[in-house]
Amino acid sequence: MPLTPTKDENEAPELAAASPREVRGLVELTERIVVGAYRGHPWIPRALTIALGVLVATCLVAGVVRLSPLPLIPLPFFAVSAYALVRLKAAKSAEANRSLVAWTGLFTGATLAGFWLISMAGRWLG
Repeated sequence: MPLTPTKDENEAPELAAASPREVRGLVELTERIVVGAYRGHPWIPRALTIALGVLVATCLVAGVVRLSPLPLIPLPFFAVSAYALVRLKAAKSAEANRSLVAWTGLFTGATLAGFWLISMAGRWLG
């Protein structure tokens, strides 16, 4: 089964008759993975909140211990991650699947950018 729609009219009935469990594209696959994980494991938002809190606390402690503002550089990215996490928790309805995927992507991107800045700060201080 191709991941992109085909223009061949002979294959159109096959695509229409596909089972509902088949995935027809990368966007649908991503949506199914994110929504399935989020809805199937209700402890995920709590675990993400705890992990984000540990990262923020680590940055704050490192800033105090080293007496340097460099470990505080990732905090704006973690603030964006926290906002995305709040919006993630608010996306409860079935119509919110697309927003759930979007906020998960923002959370992941901002957290990874913060991780990268932590490593850069460690390199600059080390």
